[in-house]
Amino acid sequence: MKAFELSTLLKLGIPYIVFFFAPITIAIIGLTVLIFADVITGCKAAQVRGEEIRSNRMARTVSKIIFYSVAIMLSRLMEVAFIDFMPVAKLTAGYIAIVEFKSNLENIAIITGVDIWKHLMTKIEGWSKRV
Repeated sequence: MKAFELSTLLKLGIPYIVFFFAPITIAIIGLTVLIFADVITGCKAAQVRGEEIRSNRMARTVSKIIFYSVAIMLSRLMEVAFIDFMPVAKLTAGYIAIVEFKSNLENIAIITGVDIWKHLMTKIEGWSKRV
């Protein structure tokens, strides 16, 4: 039967998968950039602290990219199939992005001596009191 041939399934399935995951592409790309930036700033921060740079810590980068991407894809599935009233994929990606962003800022604080996260939180607290 033609409908169940591999070529037909690929012709129909691949575009559907691409279309299904298209809304989370930018989140996965953004997280990949944040993770690579974390590696760069982390290596420099370790150098400033006089620590040895170890390959096992560097290897975590690949698993973070893979498993964070899987988490966002699963969140997209949950959003479309079960919880259509909530942006589950964006919430998941946002949480992971904040964790990686904070890690980058902690590394930058070690490198430069300026705690950007602390200054940012002070500003946000000030804005929230005015509202």
